[in-house]
This record gives sequence, C-alpha cells and structure tokens, in this order.
Amino acid sequence: MWFAKLQHRTLDRRSGPRKRLFRDLLLLLTLTVGSLLVAVFITGETLRDRLAQEQLQGLAEKASEDLTGFLRLPENSLRVAQAWGKAGDLNLDDTSGLVSRFIPVLENLAKVSALVLADSKGRSFYLTSDEQGWLSRQVDGQGKAIWQRWSGPGTQIEERQGQENYDPRSRPWFKGALETADANKVFWTRPYLFFTERTAGITGAVSFKHPGEPDRDYVLGLDLPLQDILQALSQLKVGERGAAFITEANGAVLLPRVTINDGDSTLSASLSPEQLNAGPIFDAAKAWLNAGRPSRQPMTFRGGTWWAWLQPLGDPERGLWLGITTPEWDFLGALQNSWMLVIAVGILALVVGLVATLLLTRHYGRQFKALPSLTDDPAEFEERVLNLIRYGESPNLEFKSTLRTNLRTGKTGKEIELAWLKSVVGFLNSDGGILLIGVNDGGEVVGIAADQFENDDKCLLHFKNLINQHVGAEFSKYLHAEIRPVTGKTVVAVVCEKAREPAFLLAGGNEEFHIRSGPSSIKLTPRQMLQYLSMH
Repeated sequence: MWFAKLQHRTLDRRSGPRKRLFRDLLLLLTLTVGSLLVAVFITGETLRDRLAQEQLQGLAEKASEDLTGFLRLPENSLRVAQAWGKAGDLNLDDTSGLVSRFIPVLENLAKVSALVLADSKGRSFYLTSDEQGWLSRQVDGQGKAIWQRWSGPGTQIEERQGQENYDPRSRPWFKGALETADANKVFWTRPYLFFTERTAGITGAVSFKHPGEPDRDYVLGLDLPLQDILQALSQLKVGERGAAFITEANGAVLLPRVTINDGDSTLSASLSPEQLNAGPIFDAAKAWLNAGRPSRQPMTFRGGTWWAWLQPLGDPERGLWLGITTPEWDFLGALQNSWMLVIAVGILALVVGLVATLLLTRHYGRQFKALPSLTDDPAEFEERVLNLIRYGESPNLEFKSTLRTNLRTGKTGKEIELAWLKSVVGFLNSDGGILLIGVNDGGEVVGIAADQFENDDKCLLHFKNLINQHVGAEFSKYLHAEIRPVTGKTVVAVVCEKAREPAFLLAGGNEEFHIRSGPSSIKLTPRQMLQYLSMH
C-alpha cells in the first residue's frame, strides 16, 4: 500500500541522523554509567539489595495504605449493610424501603456509581443516581422489571415496567462473593463491564443469609468505575521518579499513566500502543510474570537499573495486585550521608548527561521522527486494540463508528467526517491520542463496512484527502493510520502525535480550534484559544 511505501522511504531517509544520535548517546551513556558504576562498586551489591528491600517495602506500604483508604469507605458501608441483611432489615419486595435506606448511603460514597442487591432466586434491586435524581430497578426471577425514579427517599415521581434480560447469579460479583471462604470479607471483582452503565469497573460485594430463609443466599454489591480508581492511583506518590500501578493476576496492567523513558515526562498509557511494551511499568509486569509472580519481594529488571515490588490487594489468583516500580538511582540517593563525594560526582554526571541528552534531542529531533506502528503482527495488533477498547474512551482515546457514513440514514454525511476530524484536531492541540474508527461508543467493534470503500487504499486516500482539505497537509506528519482486522471486522487506527504548531479545523468556511477535554473534544472561542496557547 502507498502508506507502507511512504513509511519505508521515510525511515530510510532518516537513518543517517538516527545513527549519529545513537553514536553520541552511546558515548554519553558510557560516561554517565561509568560514573555511576563507581558508586555502585563502593556501596556494594549487598548494601544495594538491603536498601532496595527497605525502600520498596516502605513505598509499597505507603501506596497500599493510600489505595486501601480509597476502598475502605465502600468496604465499611458494605459491612454495615451486611449487618442490616443479617438482621432481616433488607427486603427485596420493599423497593421504597430499600431506596429510603440506601440513598443516604450512596450520597456519602461519591466514587460509587451504583448499588445492587440480589438473591439466589434471581431477584435483584439496583439503585443509581443521575441528573434527574435517583433511579431504581427491581427484577424478579422471570425477568419482569420495574423501573422507578425518585426525587429523594420515599418520593417516587415516575414508574415503568418491562422485561430485562438480567440474571444477577451469572454476574462476577455475585458468584465471587458466594465463593469467598470468609463471609465477613469483602470480595472485589477483577475489572469487567457493568451491565447497566456499560462502563468498566470493579464491584465490592458481601454475602449474607436472611433470617428465616436458610436456603436462600443474598449478595450486596457496590460498583466503582475503573476511571475513578485509576485516577486515585495516578495521585499516589512513589519516590522521586517511581510509579504505582495495578495489574491482574495474569499480568494485564491497568494504569492511567506510564513513563516512556527515563528522561521523558509521563504520558497517558492509551496515547500510543507501541509504547505499551516500552515503559518500565509494563517491563516490571513482564519481569514479575517471568519470575513466577513473587509476592512482597524486591525484583530487578532492565538489567538491574529498575526495581519493582508487587503485593496482592485480595485473592492472589483472582484479584488485583498493587505494584510499584522505581529506578535504582532513587535508592543510591539514600547513601548521601555516608558517601557525599560519590553522590556529588554521580549527580554532576547525571545533570551533565541530562543536559547533553536534551541538547542532542533538540538537535536531532527536528531531523527525524520515526513513524509509529501499532505492530506488524496482526494478532498482536488485535490484542492491543481490544485492550484499549476495554478501558473505554479517555482524553487520549476516542471511538467512531464510521469514516463517512451516517448509520441512521445509511448515507454518507459531512457531519460524520467532521465529527472525527474534530477529534483529530483536538489530539493535535492537546497531548496526542488514538482514534479508532469502526468502534461504536459502547466499545463494540462494528467495522467500517458501512463506508463501502473498494479497498484499504481507497479508504486511506479518503482519510488523507479529508486531512489535507480540513486540517492541512502539513499536519500529516503527525498522523499515522493503519487498517487491520479486529474480531473479523475492519478497523482504522489513527495514532495522533501532539503537533508543534496550532491545528485548526476548516469547516463551513470557518476555522475552529479544538482541544481535548475528558473523553471528548471541545471548541474554544478566540479568547479561550489565546489563553490556552499562552499556557502551552
């Protein structure tokens, strides 16, 4: 395809400065590492390991305490509600009573999106809040559902009935709570898709027996959206340059931010898929799996220059693990009182190295910028795209169903093209991101068959023409598109880098300036644009 040929020619043209940069950085690295080796030689491997053990354990305990504090309030509320259930105060037939009891509970749990109560007969009660107040749903064992809206405890304002294909007994929170050996312990699910909200998250659940019903089990759960958990995680402080992360037992990493390399600032993990196996967090998770998933033990990777520590947050086999990773230099800093001269030399060498690296990066950065590629392996491409879809839209990730076709009318529409073009301009003016075309808002892969392109080349040509017409050909260097199959359907993945100059969308004869705000793009007024540009 023309895109692949262009990529090949571009990489060939840029090989010269790349070799020179590699040569200069190698010389710089030799100087810096040589200085640091002196410090490592003097302190000794034994002292280094002891410092790593102490530092990592302290950092891990602090991070675990902070994250556990985030989950402690929902857990305490679950235990209180469990006591109500054991006392016979929770009746699934009394919707008004449940609403009056649990609205005050949810009002005090800002991060909890919904509450659900169910029994082993398939009956369930669901309560959540929205802009219009409170919404409850009662489903019996045959799927008959009653939705009721409330303005407050005991005040019903609306009701409707229907069928709901929902069986709580098949949900992970229900099964997990019943399988937990300690009935007084809160069970936390692994991340999954909420049935009603259709967003990713985890659920904390407890089980209990109702007095007088020994043959019936009850389970009560609280839903926490994944984005709120990851936001709390991103605020944890781990040393000077370390990071905290959460991984599943199989090594799948859930994180809002990832360090790309030792000298860069942090970027969102969803910014560029090829970075998903370049950051130290992902290297730490891989090293942990390869080592047999050790618990509460220091572990090195990247040739011993980085350290990691992981400990389970719940069930080690089915629950989540909290991990921290930090560069070894943070530990060497602890030797300052005893080895002031060695540390001073190391800091001086590091500062010189960072300054020289910055100057070299500026010198060569304008000469080349390698075209990113999601991956050359179709299966790996599909896996990474599905991982991105799993965590939902974010400031650096957006889904669009089609490239040009309005699915409601079945006809091509300019408004469809402008919709994703706004996202592209927003990424260019913000921190970059990924646009997945062929994925609807619910995270379902629908493909671009509705666009009826003759072949992939025609699709990419149409994409290029729209960029040239509405954004400008000069911005093509920041955009890298690939067309691949995902779950048997064709998806267009567009990696957008942050542009060095402001990008405008030409629409209807007007130039619009868009930026990313949360999971969407917004248009700024001229005054807002000037203020934004002055700050960035």
